[in-house]
Amino acid sequence: MDQKNRVTEKLKEGGYSFVLYKDGEWSTSEKRGIAPIMELLSENKELLSGAYVADKVIGKAAAMLLIEGGISYLHAEVISEHATECLQKYNIEFEYQNLVPYIVNRTGDGMCPMEETVLNVTDTKIAYNLLQDKIKKMQAAMQQNMKS
Repeated sequence: MDQKNRVTEKLKEGGYSFVLYKDGEWSTSEKRGIAPIMELLSENKELLSGAYVADKVIGKAAAMLLIEGGISYLHAEVISEHATECLQKYNIEFEYQNLVPYIVNRTGDGMCPMEETVLNVTDTKIAYNLLQDKIKKMQAAMQQNMKS
């Protein structure tokens, strides 16, 4: 079985949201959104370089982060049109099951805030910084709401 099939099968069989395979090493996560990718970029960016990745949902934010990490291949169960354009621009090989106009937010009433944050961004480093800021703001707002 080749590496592309390995990551795709592990995603399906393991109940994960994110699977990465590189040089015999696996990284998996059940976390939602871009969290697994952000963690790898901050803690173990080298693991992303040249890796094969499978993910349940890929919007432009996740795509830009994976490009920043230097992946070789991506399989997505659901992918946004914005993400496919970005991956094509950077010549990243990818496959998907379902193509959607954009990733829907968790309440189902609009665009994912992460995808919206980088919608008009083309530089992956800028995208990474903007997404870090967005996450911090969202976490601060959640903490504020918990105090209220």
